[in-house]
Amino acid sequence: MRRPDGRRALLVARTELRRTWRKLLGTARGTLTLGGGGLMISLYSLAIGAAALFLGGALVESDPHTVRLATTGAIGGLLGLVGFVTLQHTVKSAGEPDAADGLLTTIPYEDALAGLVVAEVGRVLAGLALPLAALTLGLAAGSAGVAVALVLLVGSLLVAVLGTLGGYGLGLVTKLVASQSAVVARHRASFGGLASLALAVGWITMTTIPSVQTRVLRLATRSPLSWTADAVLLALGSASADPLHAGVATVALAGSLPVGTVACLWLARRTWYADPIQPAHEFDHDERTLSDRLLRGRVSTATRVVAQKSWLRTKRAPITVQYAAMPFFFLMFHLQTVILEGVVPPTFPLAAGVASAAAAGAAFTLNPLGGEERVLPLTLTANVSGRAFVSGLVLAGALPGVALTVVLVGGVGVAAGTPPLVFGVALATALVATVAAPAIAVGTGVVFPKFERSSVYGREVVVPSGWAFVGYLVVFGAAVAPASLAFLFSVHDLFSLGDEPLVLGGGLAATLLLCLGCGAAGFRYASNRVATYRFD
Repeated sequence: MRRPDGRRALLVARTELRRTWRKLLGTARGTLTLGGGGLMISLYSLAIGAAALFLGGALVESDPHTVRLATTGAIGGLLGLVGFVTLQHTVKSAGEPDAADGLLTTIPYEDALAGLVVAEVGRVLAGLALPLAALTLGLAAGSAGVAVALVLLVGSLLVAVLGTLGGYGLGLVTKLVASQSAVVARHRASFGGLASLALAVGWITMTTIPSVQTRVLRLATRSPLSWTADAVLLALGSASADPLHAGVATVALAGSLPVGTVACLWLARRTWYADPIQPAHEFDHDERTLSDRLLRGRVSTATRVVAQKSWLRTKRAPITVQYAAMPFFFLMFHLQTVILEGVVPPTFPLAAGVASAAAAGAAFTLNPLGGEERVLPLTLTANVSGRAFVSGLVLAGALPGVALTVVLVGGVGVAAGTPPLVFGVALATALVATVAAPAIAVGTGVVFPKFERSSVYGREVVVPSGWAFVGYLVVFGAAVAPASLAFLFSVHDLFSLGDEPLVLGGGLAATLLLCLGCGAAGFRYASNRVATYRFD
């Protein structure tokens, strides 16, 4: 058996970084991401350098408690940011090497893991290089001095590497649980959605609410994490600095790197060499499903089969409807208020209904042609008209969407104590939008089709175009705007009581007409496009 070799690990790392660079330069989306990200990092770096240059003197004059708060907050923020980004990237793509069957039988897994982790550290340091350089140069050239700049630079690098190792290890844990737990494998989409929601709520809470930030910082300054601030105080020449705490913090920070490496090695071996559990998909041709009982005899067979095909594909490959979860992230601020203040905002019922309606439209109809993937020629030549095919896709989103909308708006409306008239307008608006949203989405989906495969969570799948999603949200938002504005005026008491029914009714009527018009136009255009589509 071959022994681990650093040269092979560096070759793996170089290959991974080269692939990343090619992905960024090989597509218009990657180039745009690289340019936009580079511009934002440059602007942030300029601001960081200017602040370090002109405000570094305030650090020297600050009391020790303020220095501890600032240092602990910076370490926690950097550790959390790097760990979160690395965790996501590990779960999506970097958690195992490409062509793992061939690579892991050619070189030791230690070399492969070392290469992947080094590549991940390289990506992180590439993103942090300019901000850290600006911070270091600003502090060194300003009043803070060279000693403080060097301490912060070395500490930031150690924290960044530790965050990368921690995020990669947590990503391996996630992949191991997903591959070895039958429950998680069967309900991967639900667990993934809940985890994404929890992480997003936590991140927004930590970054936007000062009271929560202050509370967390106070707890952190009472823990050994704050001992790293003593190294900064020593560099500042403060009499309150504790050399013992500074030494222990430095040794612990540096010593955690080999511990994290060993943990990643242990996790990688169990994750990469384990046989993943495959949920059983048994087919019973005599089984009458709920959709059979609801739809048989009420819609055409072709329409029913297309809708059932969409639901079955989602059950087996939830990743294909990932766009449907995005509208719910707009509810984060409402959930944040509910969690922290124990009060349901009056705008929450309509927001929940509109998010549910937008999700219903984004689930199955944003890429009607590309979503068929390799069976598109069979679909186009089958005895299914364009109208029946589009009707099935629209039905697949509208039917579960209506049920979810009623539950969400009803539950949140009761919890918020919404007045009957306003609650009725919110529910009616949400239901109208839910029925129309899939028809609106299918229109934008055929205008911006996408047939190319994308790598999502390590799998090559065809997902809707980002332009289709943006176009759909623009049209959908314009359609629900009149009723939404009338609802907001009502809950904020911006007009007299006598005008309230008139304004609410007018807003609802305008939204109804817009939804019907946009939905009918999108449905008709998509039906004709599918019926007349020809390959080049």
